[in-house]
Amino acid sequence: MTKRIALFALLLAALMGGGYWYTHRAGGADAQTAKAAAPAGPRALPVVIRTVEQRAVPERLGTIGSVQPVAAIAIKARVDSVVETVHFTEGQEVKAGDLLFTLDSRALEAQLRQAQANLERDRANLDKARGDVKRYEQLVRSNTVARQQYDAAVAAADALEATVKAGQAAIEAAKVSLSFTRIAAPMDGRTGAVNAKPGTMVRAADATPLVTLTQLRPITVAFNVPERHLPTIRAAMETSKLAVTAGIPGAAVPPAEGVLNFVDSQVDQQTGTILVKGQFENADTRLWPGQFVDVVLTLRVEPQALTLPEEAVQTGQQGRFVYVVKPDDTVEIRNVTVARSQEGTAVIADGVQAGERVVVDGQSRLYPGAKVAAAKNGGKEGANGKAPLTGGAS
Repeated sequence: MTKRIALFALLLAALMGGGYWYTHRAGGADAQTAKAAAPAGPRALPVVIRTVEQRAVPERLGTIGSVQPVAAIAIKARVDSVVETVHFTEGQEVKAGDLLFTLDSRALEAQLRQAQANLERDRANLDKARGDVKRYEQLVRSNTVARQQYDAAVAAADALEATVKAGQAAIEAAKVSLSFTRIAAPMDGRTGAVNAKPGTMVRAADATPLVTLTQLRPITVAFNVPERHLPTIRAAMETSKLAVTAGIPGAAVPPAEGVLNFVDSQVDQQTGTILVKGQFENADTRLWPGQFVDVVLTLRVEPQALTLPEEAVQTGQQGRFVYVVKPDDTVEIRNVTVARSQEGTAVIADGVQAGERVVVDGQSRLYPGAKVAAAKNGGKEGANGKAPLTGGAS
């Protein structure tokens, strides 16, 4: 009996010792492993962050315009004659006064000589008539001839004097007609297609011009803007000139720069727009008459605009909002009012302050209070840097 009790006590001691070892050794190791595996807190979500900027932002209006010459003159013959010489080539640029065409002048030269001869004859007759008047005047005084003969001599002299004046006018007209045989450029410009070659008979009544001369420098671009912008345009033009650019679609050259110089006198009621024009120096003839161009009109410059990348603005049931990153790197939803968007930049009227940080990428995983961290690939300026924002057409 005593041996059984001793054996039972020995087994009980062994079990208790094993339990103690498991609890403090094996069990303790499992507890340490479990403790190490337990999460330390919510993981920060990687996002791209940008800072709200306050800077001058131009308000621009983009549309399509057409290039129009300031002047395009149809060169026509002013006398009936034959083209003798063409002094230029098609598409050539000419200066004002450059000779374009010479017409056959022989017939007009003959008319001038005839008019000059007629004038000489009439002057001779006038001299004779004046001599007759003097003689008849003496004879009347001596009562040798009747007064009627004297009066007839005076009338004949007066008529011949008028004939001489008419002859002088005929000579001037002949000289003018003769000058029309030399056709010169009335302005600087570029010639178009020539419609009259040497030997072609041309008439003053012809509808088809000999050539069309188009002015390329300066040049205008016409386009239409919504009537709601008219007050802003008119107010700005009273104090300064509004800047306009005209870009050629698909061209590698930068847009041409000009100024707004014309606003039409009435709004088109059919479209609710008004015609305006910009003038461009066009020194390199980049703009060509008839072209369609991308026009950007700068309406005004807002000096202290709050800007952020357009992708930062989200739309929800309560309207537009952004995720603002607080100093503790958690986010909150902030409703914002967007004044306008242009070229990837949102101009904010209300909701954020300059210097605040907002999330521009990664919003789909966020919720109020979520902790965020700047993504390492958050752009070349750095995750907390300022996005390169530019103004654009609205």
